[in-house]
Amino acid sequence: MPADIGVDSLVSQSLTVYSGGFALVREERRLPSFPEDGVFRYLGVAPRIEAESVLVEGAEIRWISYEYDLADKNKLLEKYIGREVTVADRKTGVIRRLRLLSAQNGLVLEDTVSGELVVDPEGELRLPKLPGGLAQQPSLVWQALSDGEESGLVRVSYLTDGLTWEAEYVMLLPPEAGAEETFSLTGRMAVTNESGRSFEEVTLSAVAGSVRRTASGPVPRMAYGAAVQSKGLPEPEAFADYHLYPVPFKVTLNEGQTKQIGLMEAERVHGKIIYEATYRAEKPDVVLVFRNSEENGLGVPLPEGRVWMYRRAAGGPAEFIGEDRIENTAKDETVRVIAGRAFDITIDSGLADSKVTGRYVEETYVYEIRNAKQSDVEVLIRHAVHVRDWELVESNFPAERRFDEVRITAEVKAGGTATVLFKIRLDRGATGGVSG
Repeated sequence: MPADIGVDSLVSQSLTVYSGGFALVREERRLPSFPEDGVFRYLGVAPRIEAESVLVEGAEIRWISYEYDLADKNKLLEKYIGREVTVADRKTGVIRRLRLLSAQNGLVLEDTVSGELVVDPEGELRLPKLPGGLAQQPSLVWQALSDGEESGLVRVSYLTDGLTWEAEYVMLLPPEAGAEETFSLTGRMAVTNESGRSFEEVTLSAVAGSVRRTASGPVPRMAYGAAVQSKGLPEPEAFADYHLYPVPFKVTLNEGQTKQIGLMEAERVHGKIIYEATYRAEKPDVVLVFRNSEENGLGVPLPEGRVWMYRRAAGGPAEFIGEDRIENTAKDETVRVIAGRAFDITIDSGLADSKVTGRYVEETYVYEIRNAKQSDVEVLIRHAVHVRDWELVESNFPAERRFDEVRITAEVKAGGTATVLFKIRLDRGATGGVSG
Protein backbone atom coordinates (compact mmCIF):
# COMPACT_ATOMS: atom_id res chain seq x y z
CA MET A 1 0.00 0.00 0.00
CA PRO A 2 1.26 3.51 -0.79
CA ALA A 3 2.18 5.72 2.14
CA ASP A 4 -0.13 8.75 2.13
CA ILE A 5 1.25 12.29 2.37
CA GLY A 6 -1.96 14.06 3.35
CA VAL A 7 -2.90 17.72 3.62
CA ASP A 8 -2.74 17.35 7.40
CA SER A 9 1.06 17.04 7.06
CA LEU A 10 1.30 20.46 5.42
CA VAL A 11 4.04 22.68 6.85
CA SER A 12 3.80 25.65 4.47
CA GLN A 13 2.23 26.58 1.15
CA SER A 14 2.45 29.50 -1.24
CA LEU A 15 0.65 30.52 -4.38
CA THR A 16 1.89 32.72 -7.22
CA VAL A 17 -0.97 33.71 -9.51
CA TYR A 18 -0.43 34.85 -13.09
CA SER A 19 -2.85 36.98 -15.10
CA GLY A 20 -2.98 34.30 -17.82
CA GLY A 21 -5.34 32.06 -15.83
CA PHE A 22 -2.86 29.79 -14.06
CA ALA A 23 -0.81 29.68 -10.87
CA LEU A 24 2.30 28.10 -9.34
CA VAL A 25 1.54 26.06 -6.21
CA ARG A 26 4.43 25.39 -3.80
CA GLU A 27 3.95 23.16 -0.76
CA GLU A 28 6.13 21.67 1.95
CA ARG A 29 4.86 18.58 3.79
CA ARG A 30 6.20 16.09 6.32
CA LEU A 31 7.03 12.63 5.01
CA PRO A 32 5.55 9.54 6.70
CA SER A 33 7.61 6.44 7.45
CA PHE A 34 9.34 5.11 4.36
CA PRO A 35 7.24 2.23 2.90
CA GLU A 36 8.79 -1.07 1.81
CA ASP A 37 8.14 -0.48 -1.88
CA GLY A 38 9.01 3.24 -1.66
CA VAL A 39 5.62 4.28 -3.12
CA PHE A 40 4.05 7.49 -1.78
CA ARG A 41 0.68 9.05 -2.54
CA TYR A 42 0.65 12.88 -2.33
CA LEU A 43 -3.01 13.77 -1.69
CA GLY A 44 -5.09 16.85 -2.33
CA VAL A 45 -3.49 18.43 -5.39
CA ALA A 46 -5.60 20.75 -7.57
CA PRO A 47 -7.72 18.74 -10.06
CA ARG A 48 -6.71 21.15 -12.84
CA ILE A 49 -3.02 20.49 -12.25
CA GLU A 50 -0.64 20.47 -15.21
CA ALA A 51 0.82 17.10 -14.32
CA GLU A 52 3.86 17.53 -16.57
CA SER A 53 4.96 20.57 -14.56
CA VAL A 54 5.42 18.76 -11.21
CA LEU A 55 8.72 19.31 -9.40
CA VAL A 56 9.53 17.19 -6.30
CA GLU A 57 12.43 18.19 -4.05
CA GLY A 58 13.63 16.39 -0.93
CA ALA A 59 13.29 12.84 -2.28
CA GLU A 60 15.04 10.87 -5.01
CA ILE A 61 12.22 9.94 -7.40
CA ARG A 62 12.23 6.89 -9.72
CA TRP A 63 8.82 7.54 -11.33
CA ILE A 64 5.78 9.77 -10.75
CA SER A 65 2.18 9.78 -12.00
CA TYR A 66 -1.02 11.76 -11.54
CA GLU A 67 -4.10 9.78 -10.47
CA TYR A 68 -7.72 10.68 -9.93
CA ASP A 69 -9.69 7.48 -10.49
CA LEU A 70 -13.09 8.80 -9.37
CA ALA A 71 -12.97 11.39 -12.14
CA ASP A 72 -13.39 8.56 -14.69
CA LYS A 73 -16.32 6.10 -14.50
CA ASN A 74 -14.59 3.48 -16.65
CA LYS A 75 -11.43 3.64 -14.58
CA LEU A 76 -13.51 3.12 -11.45
CA LEU A 77 -15.32 0.08 -12.90
CA GLU A 78 -12.03 -1.49 -13.96
CA LYS A 79 -11.15 -1.76 -10.25
CA TYR A 80 -14.11 -4.17 -9.82
CA ILE A 81 -13.40 -6.57 -12.71
CA GLY A 82 -13.81 -10.14 -11.37
CA ARG A 83 -15.54 -8.95 -8.21
CA GLU A 84 -19.15 -9.39 -7.11
CA VAL A 85 -21.47 -6.40 -7.50
CA THR A 86 -25.25 -5.99 -7.17
CA VAL A 87 -27.90 -4.64 -9.51
CA ALA A 88 -31.11 -3.30 -7.88
CA ASP A 89 -34.38 -3.01 -9.81
CA ARG A 90 -35.53 0.59 -9.36
CA LYS A 91 -39.24 -0.33 -9.37
CA THR A 92 -39.38 -3.57 -7.35
CA GLY A 93 -36.20 -3.24 -5.30
CA VAL A 94 -35.19 -6.82 -6.18
CA ILE A 95 -31.42 -7.28 -5.94
CA ARG A 96 -29.35 -9.57 -8.16
CA ARG A 97 -25.80 -10.63 -7.31
CA LEU A 98 -23.55 -10.58 -10.36
CA ARG A 99 -19.84 -10.78 -11.10
CA LEU A 100 -18.42 -7.97 -13.26
CA LEU A 101 -16.52 -9.46 -16.21
CA SER A 102 -15.97 -6.43 -18.46
CA ALA A 103 -16.65 -2.68 -18.54
CA GLN A 104 -15.40 -2.13 -22.09
CA ASN A 105 -18.13 -0.85 -24.48
CA GLY A 106 -20.87 -1.62 -21.97
CA LEU A 107 -21.19 -3.93 -18.98
CA VAL A 108 -20.82 -7.71 -19.14
CA LEU A 109 -21.68 -9.59 -15.94
CA GLU A 110 -22.15 -13.22 -14.82
CA ASP A 111 -25.04 -14.40 -12.69
CA THR A 112 -23.39 -15.93 -9.62
CA VAL A 113 -26.23 -18.50 -9.24
CA SER A 114 -27.07 -19.61 -12.81
CA GLY A 115 -23.77 -18.74 -14.49
CA GLU A 116 -25.68 -16.89 -17.24
CA LEU A 117 -24.06 -13.86 -18.87
CA VAL A 118 -25.90 -10.56 -18.45
CA VAL A 119 -25.18 -7.65 -20.82
CA ASP A 120 -25.98 -4.06 -19.77
CA PRO A 121 -28.56 -4.95 -17.12
CA GLU A 122 -31.29 -2.46 -16.28
CA GLY A 123 -31.30 -1.12 -12.76
CA GLU A 124 -28.97 0.55 -10.30
CA LEU A 125 -25.44 -0.83 -10.27
CA ARG A 126 -24.11 -0.90 -6.70
CA LEU A 127 -20.43 -1.34 -5.96
CA PRO A 128 -19.01 -2.64 -2.68
CA LYS A 129 -16.51 -0.75 -0.57
CA LEU A 130 -13.78 1.05 -2.50
CA PRO A 131 -10.86 -1.26 -3.21
CA GLY A 132 -7.43 -0.37 -1.86
CA GLY A 133 -5.25 1.79 -4.04
CA LEU A 134 -8.14 3.73 -5.55
CA ALA A 135 -7.43 7.47 -5.63
CA GLN A 136 -10.50 9.06 -4.07
CA GLN A 137 -9.04 12.55 -4.54
CA PRO A 138 -6.54 14.05 -7.00
CA SER A 139 -3.14 12.61 -6.09
CA LEU A 140 0.47 12.40 -7.19
CA VAL A 141 1.90 8.92 -6.82
CA TRP A 142 5.64 8.34 -6.95
CA GLN A 143 8.27 5.79 -6.04
CA ALA A 144 11.25 7.10 -4.10
CA LEU A 145 14.65 5.42 -3.85
CA SER A 146 15.50 6.63 -0.36
CA ASP A 147 14.11 8.34 2.73
CA GLY A 148 15.04 11.71 1.27
CA GLU A 149 16.59 14.57 3.20
CA GLU A 150 17.25 14.44 6.95
CA SER A 151 14.63 17.15 7.49
CA GLY A 152 11.89 14.63 6.74
CA LEU A 153 10.20 17.17 4.46
CA VAL A 154 9.25 17.03 0.80
CA ARG A 155 8.74 20.13 -1.36
CA VAL A 156 6.31 19.87 -4.29
CA SER A 157 5.73 22.56 -6.92
CA TYR A 158 3.30 22.46 -9.85
CA LEU A 159 1.28 24.65 -12.19
CA THR A 160 -2.50 24.58 -12.18
CA ASP A 161 -5.16 26.16 -14.37
CA GLY A 162 -8.20 27.93 -12.97
CA LEU A 163 -6.48 30.63 -10.89
CA THR A 164 -6.17 34.14 -12.23
CA TRP A 165 -5.99 37.73 -11.06
CA GLU A 166 -6.68 41.17 -12.40
CA ALA A 167 -6.11 44.66 -11.08
CA GLU A 168 -9.24 46.76 -10.52
CA TYR A 169 -9.20 50.50 -9.91
CA VAL A 170 -11.79 52.95 -8.62
CA MET A 171 -11.33 56.67 -9.30
CA LEU A 172 -13.30 59.37 -7.45
CA LEU A 173 -13.27 62.86 -8.95
CA PRO A 174 -14.41 66.10 -7.28
CA PRO A 175 -17.80 67.76 -7.96
CA GLU A 176 -16.45 70.56 -10.15
CA ALA A 177 -15.10 69.36 -13.48
CA GLY A 178 -12.26 71.34 -14.99
CA ALA A 179 -9.17 71.15 -17.13
CA GLU A 180 -7.17 70.26 -14.00
CA GLU A 181 -8.42 67.44 -11.77
CA THR A 182 -7.40 66.21 -8.31
CA PHE A 183 -8.83 62.81 -7.49
CA SER A 184 -8.40 59.67 -5.38
CA LEU A 185 -7.35 56.35 -6.89
CA THR A 186 -7.85 52.99 -5.17
CA GLY A 187 -6.45 49.77 -6.62
CA ARG A 188 -7.47 46.22 -5.74
CA MET A 189 -6.18 42.78 -6.68
CA ALA A 190 -9.10 40.51 -7.64
CA VAL A 191 -8.03 36.85 -7.39
CA THR A 192 -10.37 34.15 -8.77
CA ASN A 193 -10.01 30.50 -7.76
CA GLU A 194 -11.58 27.85 -10.01
CA SER A 195 -8.77 25.33 -9.70
CA GLY A 196 -10.97 22.66 -8.13
CA ARG A 197 -9.59 23.01 -4.58
CA SER A 198 -9.44 25.59 -1.82
CA PHE A 199 -6.24 27.07 -0.37
CA GLU A 200 -6.32 27.93 3.33
CA GLU A 201 -3.93 30.43 4.92
CA VAL A 202 -1.70 30.56 1.86
CA THR A 203 1.16 32.97 1.16
CA LEU A 204 -0.05 34.79 -1.96
CA SER A 205 1.77 36.70 -4.69
CA ALA A 206 0.63 37.94 -8.10
CA VAL A 207 2.74 38.47 -11.22
CA ALA A 208 1.99 41.27 -13.69
CA GLY A 209 3.20 40.82 -17.25
CA SER A 210 2.76 38.34 -20.08
CA VAL A 211 4.51 35.05 -19.37
CA ARG A 212 5.05 32.90 -22.44
CA ARG A 213 3.11 29.60 -22.50
CA THR A 214 3.12 27.02 -25.26
CA ALA A 215 -0.61 26.45 -24.77
CA SER A 216 -3.23 28.44 -22.92
CA GLY A 217 -6.04 27.06 -20.80
CA PRO A 218 -9.69 28.18 -20.81
CA VAL A 219 -10.64 31.55 -19.38
CA PRO A 220 -12.20 30.97 -15.95
CA ARG A 221 -15.74 32.04 -15.15
CA MET A 222 -15.92 34.82 -12.57
CA ALA A 223 -17.56 33.77 -9.28
CA TYR A 224 -17.73 36.40 -6.58
CA GLY A 225 -17.20 35.76 -2.89
CA ALA A 226 -15.93 37.55 0.18
CA ALA A 227 -13.56 40.51 0.00
CA VAL A 228 -10.46 41.37 1.99
CA GLN A 229 -9.48 45.02 2.34
CA SER A 230 -6.11 46.49 3.17
CA LYS A 231 -4.42 49.88 2.91
CA GLY A 232 -2.06 48.57 0.28
CA LEU A 233 0.60 46.04 -0.53
CA PRO A 234 4.35 46.42 -0.24
CA GLU A 235 6.02 48.00 -3.24
CA PRO A 236 6.10 45.43 -6.06
CA GLU A 237 9.40 43.69 -6.71
CA ALA A 238 11.07 43.58 -10.13
CA PHE A 239 11.04 39.93 -11.17
CA ALA A 240 12.85 39.19 -14.46
CA ASP A 241 10.80 41.22 -16.99
CA TYR A 242 7.70 41.21 -14.79
CA HIS A 243 6.54 42.67 -11.49
CA LEU A 244 5.75 40.58 -8.42
CA TYR A 245 3.10 41.82 -5.98
CA PRO A 246 3.41 39.94 -2.63
CA VAL A 247 0.51 40.04 -0.16
CA PRO A 248 1.89 40.72 3.37
CA PHE A 249 -0.64 38.49 5.15
CA LYS A 250 -2.00 34.95 4.75
CA VAL A 251 -5.06 34.57 2.52
CA THR A 252 -7.72 31.85 2.23
CA LEU A 253 -9.00 31.29 -1.32
CA ASN A 254 -12.03 29.03 -1.47
CA GLU A 255 -12.92 27.17 -4.64
CA GLY A 256 -15.35 29.20 -6.80
CA GLN A 257 -14.49 32.47 -5.05
CA THR A 258 -13.13 35.83 -6.13
CA LYS A 259 -11.35 37.70 -3.35
CA GLN A 260 -10.45 41.38 -3.58
CA ILE A 261 -7.29 42.50 -1.81
CA GLY A 262 -6.12 46.09 -1.41
CA LEU A 263 -3.35 46.91 -3.88
CA MET A 264 -2.74 50.65 -3.51
CA GLU A 265 -4.41 53.86 -2.35
CA ALA A 266 -3.65 57.46 -3.37
CA GLU A 267 -5.69 60.40 -2.11
CA ARG A 268 -4.54 63.45 -4.13
CA VAL A 269 -3.55 62.52 -7.65
CA HIS A 270 -3.27 65.42 -10.09
CA GLY A 271 -4.42 64.97 -13.66
CA LYS A 272 -5.56 66.91 -16.70
CA ILE A 273 -8.65 66.57 -18.88
CA ILE A 274 -7.93 66.46 -22.61
CA TYR A 275 -10.54 66.35 -25.38
CA GLU A 276 -9.25 64.14 -28.19
CA ALA A 277 -10.77 64.28 -31.67
CA THR A 278 -10.31 61.72 -34.44
CA TYR A 279 -11.28 61.82 -38.12
CA ARG A 280 -15.06 61.70 -38.77
CA ALA A 281 -15.90 61.37 -35.04
CA GLU A 282 -18.63 63.89 -34.16
CA LYS A 283 -17.76 64.03 -30.46
CA PRO A 284 -14.28 64.06 -28.92
CA ASP A 285 -13.20 61.57 -26.26
CA VAL A 286 -12.88 62.89 -22.71
CA VAL A 287 -9.42 61.70 -21.64
CA LEU A 288 -7.94 62.02 -18.15
CA VAL A 289 -4.14 61.88 -18.18
CA PHE A 290 -1.92 61.72 -15.10
CA ARG A 291 1.67 60.82 -14.31
CA ASN A 292 2.53 57.70 -12.33
CA SER A 293 5.15 59.42 -10.18
CA GLU A 294 5.99 59.72 -6.49
CA GLU A 295 5.41 63.49 -6.67
CA ASN A 296 1.87 62.67 -7.81
CA GLY A 297 1.18 60.31 -4.90
CA LEU A 298 1.85 57.16 -6.95
CA GLY A 299 5.24 56.04 -8.30
CA VAL A 300 4.76 52.23 -8.27
CA PRO A 301 4.28 49.98 -11.31
CA LEU A 302 0.55 49.83 -12.06
CA PRO A 303 -0.62 46.47 -13.44
CA GLU A 304 -3.14 46.34 -16.27
CA GLY A 305 -6.77 46.37 -15.19
CA ARG A 306 -10.22 47.92 -15.40
CA VAL A 307 -10.92 51.33 -13.90
CA TRP A 308 -14.32 52.63 -12.82
CA MET A 309 -14.70 56.42 -12.66
CA TYR A 310 -17.06 58.28 -10.34
CA ARG A 311 -17.64 62.00 -9.88
CA ARG A 312 -18.97 63.29 -6.59
CA ALA A 313 -22.12 65.33 -7.16
CA ALA A 314 -22.29 68.74 -5.44
CA GLY A 315 -23.95 68.07 -2.09
CA GLY A 316 -24.83 64.51 -3.12
CA PRO A 317 -23.50 61.01 -3.70
CA ALA A 318 -20.96 60.00 -6.32
CA GLU A 319 -22.24 59.23 -9.82
CA PHE A 320 -20.72 56.78 -12.28
CA ILE A 321 -19.23 58.62 -15.29
CA GLY A 322 -17.26 56.00 -17.23
CA GLU A 323 -15.17 52.85 -17.41
CA ASP A 324 -11.89 52.05 -19.17
CA ARG A 325 -8.71 50.02 -18.80
CA ILE A 326 -5.28 51.00 -17.49
CA GLU A 327 -2.44 49.36 -19.39
CA ASN A 328 0.66 48.04 -17.59
CA THR A 329 2.28 51.35 -16.62
CA ALA A 330 5.82 51.65 -15.33
CA LYS A 331 6.91 54.20 -12.73
CA ASP A 332 7.08 57.80 -14.07
CA GLU A 333 5.07 56.95 -17.21
CA THR A 334 1.78 58.64 -18.20
CA VAL A 335 -1.62 56.99 -17.71
CA ARG A 336 -4.49 57.70 -20.15
CA VAL A 337 -8.07 56.91 -19.14
CA ILE A 338 -11.04 57.58 -21.45
CA ALA A 339 -14.12 58.55 -19.45
CA GLY A 340 -16.50 58.86 -22.41
CA ARG A 341 -17.40 61.41 -25.09
CA ALA A 342 -17.99 65.12 -24.59
CA PHE A 343 -21.63 66.23 -24.75
CA ASP A 344 -21.12 69.96 -25.41
CA ILE A 345 -18.35 69.77 -28.03
CA THR A 346 -19.20 68.90 -31.65
CA ILE A 347 -16.81 68.29 -34.53
CA ASP A 348 -17.31 68.16 -38.28
CA SER A 349 -14.31 66.83 -40.22
CA GLY A 350 -13.60 65.88 -43.78
CA LEU A 351 -11.33 66.06 -46.82
CA ALA A 352 -11.41 69.65 -48.12
CA ASP A 353 -9.12 69.23 -51.14
CA SER A 354 -6.94 66.65 -52.91
CA LYS A 355 -4.35 67.25 -55.67
CA VAL A 356 -2.20 64.72 -57.54
CA THR A 357 1.24 65.75 -58.75
CA GLY A 358 3.16 62.85 -60.22
CA ARG A 359 3.72 60.26 -57.51
CA TYR A 360 2.55 62.63 -54.77
CA VAL A 361 -0.90 63.41 -53.42
CA GLU A 362 -1.54 66.55 -51.38
CA GLU A 363 -4.58 66.31 -49.13
CA THR A 364 -6.12 69.18 -47.16
CA TYR A 365 -8.33 68.34 -44.18
CA VAL A 366 -10.70 70.52 -42.19
CA TYR A 367 -11.91 70.10 -38.59
CA GLU A 368 -14.64 72.48 -37.44
CA ILE A 369 -14.93 72.43 -33.64
CA ARG A 370 -17.95 73.96 -31.86
CA ASN A 371 -17.80 74.48 -28.10
CA ALA A 372 -21.16 74.89 -26.31
CA LYS A 373 -19.55 74.75 -22.86
CA GLN A 374 -19.36 77.81 -20.59
CA SER A 375 -15.59 77.54 -20.41
CA ASP A 376 -12.72 77.52 -22.90
CA VAL A 377 -11.43 74.09 -23.94
CA GLU A 378 -8.42 72.63 -25.66
CA VAL A 379 -9.07 69.94 -28.26
CA LEU A 380 -6.28 67.63 -29.39
CA ILE A 381 -6.79 66.42 -32.96
CA ARG A 382 -5.22 63.02 -33.63
CA HIS A 383 -5.48 62.45 -37.37
CA ALA A 384 -4.19 59.00 -38.41
CA VAL A 385 -2.21 58.61 -41.64
CA HIS A 386 -2.12 55.04 -42.93
CA VAL A 387 0.95 55.26 -45.18
CA ARG A 388 4.65 54.89 -44.48
CA ASP A 389 6.04 57.90 -46.41
CA TRP A 390 4.30 61.21 -45.81
CA GLU A 391 4.99 64.68 -44.50
CA LEU A 392 3.08 67.48 -42.83
CA VAL A 393 3.11 70.47 -45.20
CA GLU A 394 1.22 73.23 -43.38
CA SER A 395 -1.37 73.95 -40.67
CA ASN A 396 -3.19 77.05 -39.40
CA PHE A 397 -2.71 75.78 -35.78
CA PRO A 398 0.48 74.51 -34.13
CA ALA A 399 0.92 70.95 -35.44
CA GLU A 400 3.42 68.10 -35.30
CA ARG A 401 3.96 64.77 -36.98
CA ARG A 402 4.00 61.91 -34.47
CA PHE A 403 4.75 58.52 -35.99
CA ASP A 404 1.59 57.66 -37.96
CA GLU A 405 -0.58 60.66 -37.07
CA VAL A 406 -0.88 64.42 -37.22
CA ARG A 407 -1.39 66.05 -33.81
CA ILE A 408 -2.87 69.52 -33.54
CA THR A 409 -4.00 71.31 -30.39
CA ALA A 410 -6.73 73.91 -30.90
CA GLU A 411 -8.09 76.24 -28.23
CA VAL A 412 -11.83 76.89 -28.57
CA LYS A 413 -13.47 79.74 -26.66
CA ALA A 414 -16.61 79.21 -24.60
CA GLY A 415 -19.60 79.27 -26.97
CA GLY A 416 -17.19 79.66 -29.90
CA THR A 417 -16.00 77.82 -32.98
CA ALA A 418 -12.51 77.00 -34.28
CA THR A 419 -11.72 75.81 -37.81
CA VAL A 420 -8.54 73.77 -38.23
CA LEU A 421 -6.99 73.34 -41.68
CA PHE A 422 -3.88 71.32 -42.44
CA LYS A 423 -2.22 69.77 -45.49
CA ILE A 424 -0.22 66.55 -45.81
CA ARG A 425 1.75 65.14 -48.75
CA LEU A 426 1.60 61.38 -49.44
CA ASP A 427 4.10 59.42 -51.55
CA ARG A 428 1.91 57.13 -53.67
CA GLY A 429 4.88 55.51 -55.39
CA ALA A 430 6.32 54.30 -52.09
CA THR A 431 3.19 52.97 -50.36
CA GLY A 432 -0.08 53.61 -52.13
CA GLY A 433 -1.82 54.06 -48.75
CA VAL A 434 -4.54 56.43 -47.59
CA SER A 435 -5.05 58.98 -44.85
CA GLY A 436 -7.79 59.48 -42.32
